[in-house]
Amino acid sequence: MVKINHPVLRTVIAILLGLLVLILSGVLMQIISVETGLFKKLPFIGKTFTHSSMLVFSVMLILILNKGNIRGYGFTWNINFPLGKIILISLLLGFAASLIIELTDVSMEEYTPTKDFSFIEIIVYIWFWASICEEVLTRGLIQGFLSPVKHIGVKILRRFISLPVIAGALFFGAMHLMLLTLGTDIFVVLIIVIFAVILGFIAGYFKEQTNSLVPAILVHFCFNVGGSFLQIFSFI
Repeated sequence: MVKINHPVLRTVIAILLGLLVLILSGVLMQIISVETGLFKKLPFIGKTFTHSSMLVFSVMLILILNKGNIRGYGFTWNINFPLGKIILISLLLGFAASLIIELTDVSMEEYTPTKDFSFIEIIVYIWFWASICEEVLTRGLIQGFLSPVKHIGVKILRRFISLPVIAGALFFGAMHLMLLTLGTDIFVVLIIVIFAVILGFIAGYFKEQTNSLVPAILVHFCFNVGGSFLQIFSFI
């Protein structure tokens, strides 16, 4: 692991690493989209390409930073956490986010990246794949890189929330500001960012407690499921 002890410098580098992954994924997506007809011939690749690139670049950086060892960045199997509580809280949080957005009376259908997704595609690409790829980036790469300074943090609701958890949560929330480039209503984006940060705190906290990405991915997955409840009803 790169030995950088100053928390501010390490945080800046962690954010830059995250931005690098997003930029590389976006640029690669654009190049392949313009230069080839791959996404038209195989639409499912286009729908997963950005997240897949995000996963690949994140793992590559983790391998470089940790000299080929990915276990220190959360790639371990650990189910020693309150499973039922995590599922319930995450489902309710996702549902609350979608309900508040629905009550704003702003149509998301025209501006959402998933507007052309079938219900099966939402399950595979959003519930599962997006949850895995985004958690490897935020809780794996960013939070993992910051783990040497996890003794720094604040107490929130009697729980110690470390700097790595905070940084990962804020980065995850900020990622969703990209929805503004699609023309999404700014108030809707603000709601999404706020709930994404809350999700990030929960996922990051349990990732740090277990040193595993398993609970973080589960939190993310259940949040996405809860956020799709209203959409599920519309499909039915």
